[in-house]
Amino acid sequence: MTDVFSVTGAWDKASYMAGQTITGTISGGDVLTTTTTANVGPVTVPVVAADGTQSTVSFPVVPVTVTTTTPESVVIDTTRAIVDNGVPPRVWVVSANKLSITATA
Repeated sequence: MTDVFSVTGAWDKASYMAGQTITGTISGGDVLTTTTTANVGPVTVPVVAADGTQSTVSFPVVPVTVTTTTPESVVIDTTRAIVDNGVPPRVWVVSANKLSITATA
């Protein structure tokens, strides 16, 4: 399985005044790709000649690779800390829908 994230973060304003609420919102998603292998066969097929003589032909096992891609939604992971390297670092609050964060400027 492989995950390919395509997620961006954007602030709601270009700049803030002290005391204003800073809001950052994530958007995008993830695509999960899963590859599985199954087998086809062996398969035995009956055949008949023009004179009525019967026989069979056998097909050996052949692998079939199935690749499935599944779009998945993405939210902020509240089990891990938000790292703010600003000076001073702020206390960030994650929204109920886990798509944005807020702090005081």
